[in-house]
Amino acid sequence: MQSMALPQGFPVGGTAVSARATQAQRDAAFERLFDEFSAPIFNYVLRMVADRDRAADITQDTFIKAHRKLDSLADEGSRRSWLYRIATNTAIDEMRRRRHVAQPPVDEDGPIEQPDGGPGPETQVLSGLMDERIGRALLRLKPTHRQCLILSDVDDMSAVQIGEVMGMSNGAVRVLLCRARGEMRRLLAAEGLVR
Repeated sequence: MQSMALPQGFPVGGTAVSARATQAQRDAAFERLFDEFSAPIFNYVLRMVADRDRAADITQDTFIKAHRKLDSLADEGSRRSWLYRIATNTAIDEMRRRRHVAQPPVDEDGPIEQPDGGPGPETQVLSGLMDERIGRALLRLKPTHRQCLILSDVDDMSAVQIGEVMGMSNGAVRVLLCRARGEMRRLLAAEGLVR
């Protein structure tokens, strides 16, 4: 008597069933990730590239990459910084490809300005309390300064979280954020928005 071949995908000892369940769990996890972060990631990328169509494309690419790498997300608590890091790298790659903005090195030797303790004009600006001159000033920031400022003041990330996204130490983030705020103040002063 000839042995009968089982159709492909037929559960042998529950293997195919567990594979389908695992895939369904993975898909559900990705759907939750997309629902929670698609709008914040789009807004973050939009502030980085200042073009809605490019931001939409970069956001889509970000989530495609995230879906492919979902198994590499070891800690559920770090999913926000993990996703922002993918978005950041995708945006930087796209900007380099288009040669709109080159990623300048972080200037470690410049003077460090001390924060005054109160909410600065950049916080008001990034909260939408001022006009489009703010947007122009934001776009003139060095890309690393713009990224750090957006992550801090718009996306409300801590220095530790920003460090995870940007691949920097906590101290380097604090220095970069201080410089970004100083640069933003100078640009806003040039626009006549601050003294």
